[in-house]
Amino acid sequence: MLQPHLEKYLPSLIYDQIDVAIHGWEFRRKRWYHDRLGAIFAVASPDEFTIWCADPAIGTTILQNRNEFQQAPIVSSILGFLGSNVFMTNGDECHKLQFRKRHRRMFNKNLDERISGVVWTETLQQAQSMINYLMEHPGNETLEGLRSIAINVIGKAGYNWQQPWSPNKLDIPPKSATGKEAYFGMLGLVTTMILEAALLPRKVMQLPFMPLALQSMGYHLERAPGYIQEILRNEGESDSSKRHSESNFLSLMLQFSEEENSDHETKPSLTQEEISGNLFVFTSAGFETTANTMGFAVILLALYPEWQDWIQYEIHGLDISGFNWTYENTFPKCKRTLALMFETLRLYTPVAHTTRAIFNPTSLSGTDGQIYSLTPPLDIYVEQSIIHLDTAIWGDDAMDFRPSRWIDDSGDLITPDKGTFLPWSGGPRVCPGVRFSQVEFVATIATLFRNSRCAPLIVPGDRPEDPALRLKTAIANTVTKLTLSVKDPKEVQLKWTACGKAD
Repeated sequence: MLQPHLEKYLPSLIYDQIDVAIHGWEFRRKRWYHDRLGAIFAVASPDEFTIWCADPAIGTTILQNRNEFQQAPIVSSILGFLGSNVFMTNGDECHKLQFRKRHRRMFNKNLDERISGVVWTETLQQAQSMINYLMEHPGNETLEGLRSIAINVIGKAGYNWQQPWSPNKLDIPPKSATGKEAYFGMLGLVTTMILEAALLPRKVMQLPFMPLALQSMGYHLERAPGYIQEILRNEGESDSSKRHSESNFLSLMLQFSEEENSDHETKPSLTQEEISGNLFVFTSAGFETTANTMGFAVILLALYPEWQDWIQYEIHGLDISGFNWTYENTFPKCKRTLALMFETLRLYTPVAHTTRAIFNPTSLSGTDGQIYSLTPPLDIYVEQSIIHLDTAIWGDDAMDFRPSRWIDDSGDLITPDKGTFLPWSGGPRVCPGVRFSQVEFVATIATLFRNSRCAPLIVPGDRPEDPALRLKTAIANTVTKLTLSVKDPKEVQLKWTACGKAD
């Protein structure tokens, strides 16, 4: 909040020394600090000492070694406030190791091809509803529309909770809501206000002078255990054969719990708290980052229409009606659309850095061959967003938007060197929803651009350069909240028009 005022009024000599300690500097400064201080530098302040790492090899070592470089307590607190989950556990004690393996196995089993098929089908339907609306309503609803797709796909794939697309999500759940409706509505609020949800007491949220959305979130968070009980009770009472045929995260997670119970234990392998915690991680990780990535991609395509031609060349090679698009047959053919996602993630990485903490003295080998001793308390930030802009890795045009850099001469996707592309983090704690997000992105973009194009909206009084300039200003005003996002989605004004099949 103070950063713009500090930048405006402080002399640059002073501001440059403190901006590195202000949240979100990676997007504001890009590689400015690392180009002057090196791939790795340290920041010392009266209350902490931190290391900032933009070296791919050392970053990979840090992310791979989960015992020496552990999850930071603040991250665990935020991710685990609704219950234990796959991202929380540190250490190598037997019970912690079993806990971590059990949750990771549960995620890997449940985020399988069955879920991907549901994501694909639901996304196609949601995106078609969105483009039908936008073709008739030019303006500033595209980014909110993409958020509507993301939250509705999560609802279907996560909870078998199906909702129609609408241009204005997220709705505040009424106090009368119960079960899935209340819990899913609450999670929708939590994903947009996660810091408040994790740090503010429930009673404080509900004070009369608080915003209505915050009051509603506090009300439903207090009742979340009851919602989970109702959901599990209803799932338990449903027909077992029907539940085992459903492909959503909740039903598959309960199947996993039952299988582990029958094999090893006399009680369910996942507690109510663990189910709640993993449902939250599934929702938050799958919603905010994917919705914002789709938004940045659409803005970039509007600014650089030649890349619309590039992806449409591939899309128009598919069944142009879209009726026969299936996950199994169509998704693997959308290599250019996936390349668009990778290039968007490279330039607009959702999470600027991955935080790791040191709790015991350890050492780290540098690329210069020296061994460096590290003493706690110490936080290390592996800066994937800075690595993604390294000209030594990506070439002299590393700052440019060029999706074709991801496609080789044979038309296949290029696999970057280890540690050089980390939008989903890396190591044992890599995001388990990688395929989920890729399927949703590809299905959305392919549907929106199958028979349509977008461009900056022209408003009365505009000079020829004004529409694009307005859009560039909006994307330049990107801010780092929990993830990277456009500060004001309403500033993104687009016009969608029909197009014919490319020659």
